[in-house]
Amino acid sequence: MRAKFIDVGGINTRILYEGDAKKPAIFLIHGFGIGAESWIMNIDALAKDFFVVAPDLIGHGFTDPIDLKGEPPHGSHLKHLFGVADAFGLKQFYPSGSSYGALMAALLWFEQPKRVPKVILNGTGSCFNTEAELSAALQGTLKNASMAILNPTLESCRRRMGNTVYDIQMVPDTLLLSQLTAYARPDYATYWRAAMEGMMNMEKSRKYRILERLEKLDVDTLIVWGREDPRGVYARAVEACKRLPRAKLVTFDKCGHLPYLEYPELFHTAVRDFLRN
Repeated sequence: MRAKFIDVGGINTRILYEGDAKKPAIFLIHGFGIGAESWIMNIDALAKDFFVVAPDLIGHGFTDPIDLKGEPPHGSHLKHLFGVADAFGLKQFYPSGSSYGALMAALLWFEQPKRVPKVILNGTGSCFNTEAELSAALQGTLKNASMAILNPTLESCRRRMGNTVYDIQMVPDTLLLSQLTAYARPDYATYWRAAMEGMMNMEKSRKYRILERLEKLDVDTLIVWGREDPRGVYARAVEACKRLPRAKLVTFDKCGHLPYLEYPELFHTAVRDFLRN
């Protein structure tokens, strides 16, 4: 795995990446309030078959924040992700998103479907929860994340991740250390709070919802879910799979919100099978 910083539309952006750039590209898009290091167990393994690019979203990890001007972050994040793809010269790529990042993956297809031949959605209440469930989940995220972001210690980061995954032992200390360092940045908490306020404004963020238009997501879609996910309702994933035109659901038992981190080998097998077939 390699890292570099690139300028994307004037935003200093950290990228974790690996693999042969001539191979099909996978975009690994992390969830809200975490960084690209959440894919630490996946980048090298998937790079054996693909060119893997894992960017930090705006204001996350070690990518610079911006002034959202009271708006939800979705639009800025989408523009930034396409900018990353352009910087690597990628005409097409497979987005694999986690939680909020999965919503980004789906929206990338809605924005430019010809560039996104397949989509992978991992544990995403952002895509499939009803508006009431999403509002409750965001309240839970606000409470869980604030204890680490507003008071960044190694232990507060561990507690936060422990409330997300099924077994905290599956979270490597290297991820927690990177998370701790990012949270300690002087501008991190300010951007995070502004972005959360934008997301929790249901009226302004409603145009980015996809639950009401799942039938229009006419692309091969892999849904990967932890049955014990505390952020995404499993029944919603089952319902969504039935509504999506071309979708497959893969479920991991004794698994929480981050199936790719909690069961990396199973995840890699599911992704390879999906993208090759």
